[in-house]
Amino acid sequence: MINKYDHITDYFESTFDLSRIKKLPITDKFRLINYIKLVGKANDIAKAKDIDAITESPIYNIDKTFHLFISLLASELSTEVISDIIECYAYNFEESDVYFAKIVMLGSGALMIQKGIESNAIRSYLISLLGDEFLKSNYQRMYNEKDILDINEENEINIKYKNFDMTYRKMKYDMLALRQIKTDQGAQKLREVIFKSYGSKELTLYYSLLDVHDKKISEYLYRKLMKDAPKMDRFLLTASRSMIRDVDIIDMHYLLNAVIGKYTNFLKPYSEVIEEIKLREKEILSAVQ
Repeated sequence: MINKYDHITDYFESTFDLSRIKKLPITDKFRLINYIKLVGKANDIAKAKDIDAITESPIYNIDKTFHLFISLLASELSTEVISDIIECYAYNFEESDVYFAKIVMLGSGALMIQKGIESNAIRSYLISLLGDEFLKSNYQRMYNEKDILDINEENEINIKYKNFDMTYRKMKYDMLALRQIKTDQGAQKLREVIFKSYGSKELTLYYSLLDVHDKKISEYLYRKLMKDAPKMDRFLLTASRSMIRDVDIIDMHYLLNAVIGKYTNFLKPYSEVIEEIKLREKEILSAVQ
């Protein structure tokens, strides 16, 4: 998560292994240039009007990942939540450097748009991530062609998001229901449910570890445990942290989708999500002794 006083570039340098981007084959770097130009064009629109104007422009539906991050911006999520979502998606691509690079490029670009950074600065930063030699050889060409987008079936980087998964779907709504229990009945009731009736040893462990008064220690433990954990553990760690930190329930919904590696459907009404959460909350509470 980006801290309040962190500059976005410092945050990305300290959080992600950016050397993975520099080591990409040159063909992948040229494919990424198109996404850098896409971010620049989106920022031009935001500067001329506002972020919502991007969602009404022809470029909004050019790419699924771009659509995802711009939708998050338009939803007015905080920088902290969006940076967490970027991290959670990036964890899913330990085996694919080019998918990782695309997430980092579009994610950092989205945060820069949110912060109101000028378009040329965004383009310069993003192309610098491709390595010094590539930058020297291609910056002027990219700048001269900054308004020319060439994303097609042959050169796109088409990230494969996770399909519908009943195991994670049920777990996600369980975690959101637990978050709702805290909202409705307080932290003590939530602890009672987690420790006495819910029945997940892993969730009990992670919630216990992170639920400490020293928030810096809690955040340190979260990041240390997330680093090499398998997906289900990352899922439960993120859920525990969200409950402890009182993350908004819809923001938590986005976060857990990112951990799963699932694409968020922004067309689904919030009311349907909340209705399902409430139903699961009743089921969980009915099992409390």
